[in-house]
Amino acid sequence: MGRVDSVAGDGGVSHPRVAYQHASDVRAAEVLELEGRARRVEIARISAFIVGAVAGLLRNDLPISAVFPTSIALLTGVAFVALVVHHRRLRRELRRARAAGALAKMGLARMDRDWKGLAAAFEDVGYEDPLLRPPDPGDEQHPYATDLDLFGPASVRALLGPTPTPTGVEHLRRWLSEPSTGEEVRRRQSAVRALSEDDAAREALAIESLLIDSADARAWDRFLEWTCLPAPIGGAGGVSSWSAPASFALPGFTGVLFVLWFPAIVPAWSWILPLAVQTFLAWRWGQTLSAYFDMASGRSRGVRRHHAVCAAWEAYETSEPTLRALIGRLQDEDGRTASESIRVLERLLDLVESRASMFQPLLSFGLMSDVHLARALERWRACSGVHVHDWFQALGELEAIAALATLAYDQPDWTFPAVADGEPAFEAKRLGHPLLSDAVRRPSDVVVDGAGRFLLVTGSNMSGKSTLLRSIGLAAVMGQAGSVVCASGASMSSLRVFTSMRIHDSLTGGVSLFMAELLRLKQLVDAADAGGPGTSPLLYLIDEVLQGTNSEERRVAARRIISHLLDTNAIGAVTTHDLALHEDEALDPRSTKVHFRETVDDAAEQILSFDYVLRPGLATSRNALKLLRIVGLDDSAK
Repeated sequence: MGRVDSVAGDGGVSHPRVAYQHASDVRAAEVLELEGRARRVEIARISAFIVGAVAGLLRNDLPISAVFPTSIALLTGVAFVALVVHHRRLRRELRRARAAGALAKMGLARMDRDWKGLAAAFEDVGYEDPLLRPPDPGDEQHPYATDLDLFGPASVRALLGPTPTPTGVEHLRRWLSEPSTGEEVRRRQSAVRALSEDDAAREALAIESLLIDSADARAWDRFLEWTCLPAPIGGAGGVSSWSAPASFALPGFTGVLFVLWFPAIVPAWSWILPLAVQTFLAWRWGQTLSAYFDMASGRSRGVRRHHAVCAAWEAYETSEPTLRALIGRLQDEDGRTASESIRVLERLLDLVESRASMFQPLLSFGLMSDVHLARALERWRACSGVHVHDWFQALGELEAIAALATLAYDQPDWTFPAVADGEPAFEAKRLGHPLLSDAVRRPSDVVVDGAGRFLLVTGSNMSGKSTLLRSIGLAAVMGQAGSVVCASGASMSSLRVFTSMRIHDSLTGGVSLFMAELLRLKQLVDAADAGGPGTSPLLYLIDEVLQGTNSEERRVAARRIISHLLDTNAIGAVTTHDLALHEDEALDPRSTKVHFRETVDDAAEQILSFDYVLRPGLATSRNALKLLRIVGLDDSAK
């Protein structure tokens, strides 16, 4: 693998932020230098072309021997070709330097939670990821994706490294969207940890991934369909099976007769007649083969130009078992690597696209090239097409590991949680919300007790209750994906997470806020009831039960719902403003009470402040009326 200097390796710097800034500066200078060199070579190339063209055109009109201008034309022609080759190499180097610079900018944007800057860096290199698009309304049906900001422009996904292939996107989406066993989590953690510690390789692999064209899932599925289509030659494919030997025999026979015709050994009709036959056959078969070629070219976006990133992974040397096993899958039973096979396909598809040139009829009718090209594609499908799915599944998993390793590198103070199967549990030291920057994040020690107990979180508006719930949910989700979590230490069981937080009414759907809350809570209860042998325990996170109804009914309904969840041995956390909720004789002994506090500086124009410190016990303060006064909506504002 061609080494690309690690952003952590240049200049001996090691802290991620310093390393990214250093790399950004170095790459910016490198880009400027390469742009200057590319401009100079381009000017030289144009000058060589002009000088050569003028010398060639005027070689017989100058008052000197034609040998001199002809020699100049030939020399400048050679120089022009050399400059074209050199210019292309410089452009490749420039593209790689820009990708490396964009990667460093992405790192800085991630660490600063600068979502606009991150989007701009993605746009600079043309990187697109469906998981970074605004969430679809249908995502609200997922147990937690929308409430926890898993996907979207400002999301957990945005904190991770690139996954350019559809299989990489799908692996990462699935890892973040589904629970995992303790064994699977430990397997992923080992691979993520190993790659996060190998800065040079991780950065080189990330740059290679940015240099390839991103492909959407539809293009990838269409390509897989193409690998399984019937062969166009023989059987029901539309082209006779004897076309293969005919495509060799006829052009050769016609060519020999054409050569013998020159010295008048054979008459002209002897080669014109077979040429007419092969022209007719090439035209007839070409109709079927053209459709086949169009399909191959149109569906190949899901795999083309991926040979470089496959080659980079194939050359990566590691002793980590999971990485070695995945890299080992990037070859077939005969030892042909994925990168070699994909490169062969890319060359064949380049020939397919070259059929649009003016020389196509000559090649098609004279050499019956369409049949030869179709047979070459069929040989590729027979040898490599059956392995493509597994190659890209392995590559996708490697990309997902690398994406998580990027976060582990960016956040050296975060931790890999201990995840085990068994009774439900969650504990974290200095737990924080990963989407908040270090400057504003306020970590807390959190323990969600075992089966049949829950965390009752109270506090005033804006004090941090919802953020705490999201921090717990994200730690559970990211931890089971194999990622580091925003904590100094954490342990948990394998958990199915379910949240009820961002509930909205629907005017078009005729659903009130109260009904929307009920429907969401019904989903939560059903998920809790669905637990059993072989399923992970449930971790529920409820932010303000049934806000859309009056206090008394809300209190009764909340008690019933929480009691039912406790009876299923689920664990969870519930926020509430209703301090009477703990008075229920069935709930009080099964709850662990914590709260957040706020302060109001009466001497400073009613400035409300929060310390976001989690404290034991129930909250005793209120701030709704204080907020009214602050915004000028109290009685004095009339």
